[in-house]
Amino acid sequence: MDKLVIRPSSIDTFLQCPQQWKRVFIDGVPSIPSGRAALGTAIHKAVEVMWNESIAAKEKSVNQSAMTDAAVEAFKEEEQHGLSYDTGDTRKSLMALIVPGTDAFIEDIVPYADIPEAVEKRYTVEIPNHPLVEAISGTVDYDGTTMADTKTSKRKPTVSNYTIQQSTYKLLREKNGETVIDNQIHGIVLKKDPEGMILPAHIDMDLAKSAINSLLHTLEVYAEDKVDPDLLFRGNPKYYLCSPKYCAFYDTCKFRKGYV
Repeated sequence: MDKLVIRPSSIDTFLQCPQQWKRVFIDGVPSIPSGRAALGTAIHKAVEVMWNESIAAKEKSVNQSAMTDAAVEAFKEEEQHGLSYDTGDTRKSLMALIVPGTDAFIEDIVPYADIPEAVEKRYTVEIPNHPLVEAISGTVDYDGTTMADTKTSKRKPTVSNYTIQQSTYKLLREKNGETVIDNQIHGIVLKKDPEGMILPAHIDMDLAKSAINSLLHTLEVYAEDKVDPDLLFRGNPKYYLCSPKYCAFYDTCKFRKGYV
């Protein structure tokens, strides 16, 4: 198999359910994409379009039509992979949130956020001499020493849920010789009446390094082929995404059935 490039957002999945992580990232079996995740991807695309136009214009440039068009196209692209929907969600109801979700970003976040120097800029840290991992790599929006990450959710974001991911982004920038002082989460709550907010991210570099090292050490042992993979990558039936809606392996998971 080709060496892995670890995304910061996937590290939490490894901690929450190592078995699901293995099935997706080592075995290459796709899990089930959700409609809410597709909606988040759509809003992210709208944000990306707006900030890129603002960078080019050197001033905040808000073109709601262009943002919405980009978001709708992004949602349709995600649909090509097949989507599952939460209870109460439908394709129509989620598509209907694209415009008000975009408006929430425009009205509640744009006036108080600085124009980033770069959008979705990739930072990579190579992992030398590892048998399975080539690098850790992710994309971020930043303005000098400030780093911002857009998050969409049904409810107000709980910043502690993103600690490892945000700390890993900071680690990537610092390993590339840059300084990060301020980490922000630009939250867009996609409820009946969407709203946006800017929240300070919670950073714990020691926790992030511990999580990364745990993942790398586990993969190193796995590469030696001396330990049963089910002991290295255990399933977690208490994981909040342990559901047939979100996990393609739910029906056959031996951990859910108490095999191990």
